[in-house]
Amino acid sequence: MKRELTLLLLTTVFLWGCTRDDICPDDTQTTPLLVIKFMDISNPSQVKAVENLRITLANTSQTEVVIARTDTLYKIPLNPVATSVDYNFTKGYESTEPNTDAFNITYQRGADIYINRACGFRTSFTDIDPTIQAEGSANWMLSSSINNTTVENEDITHITIFH
Repeated sequence: MKRELTLLLLTTVFLWGCTRDDICPDDTQTTPLLVIKFMDISNPSQVKAVENLRITLANTSQTEVVIARTDTLYKIPLNPVATSVDYNFTKGYESTEPNTDAFNITYQRGADIYINRACGFRTSFTDIDPTIQAEGSANWMLSSSINNTTVENEDITHITIFH
């Protein structure tokens, strides 16, 4: 009897200790991801999928960093404590001849806005500037264009890459 009462008391105290700020709701806007769309270089109005695309941070042993993706749309994170990030975009990474292009994005950080204890801070980014490292004829990413220089939400495309 004493054991059950102790367990009930501990469970009650634990449940009362939880507050709404302990869980970040899915619909809370946190730091937005950069949205990249892939288009056909020969027909710039036509979307074009990339076969077996893997996106990784350059100069690290980290695995794939893509957070969300479809056939032609990728959402990737920007570093909220830096002003640039280097990625490797590898086309055909599971094939016998993968092709990797280096892709750099520079940006300015917006103000950090405190959301709550569970969600932390929200950072926006401005003045994004993508650069594809030139490798001559070895590049599979041929050009890029900026659709929106401010990354405040994930509902619009920020950068278009033509291949």
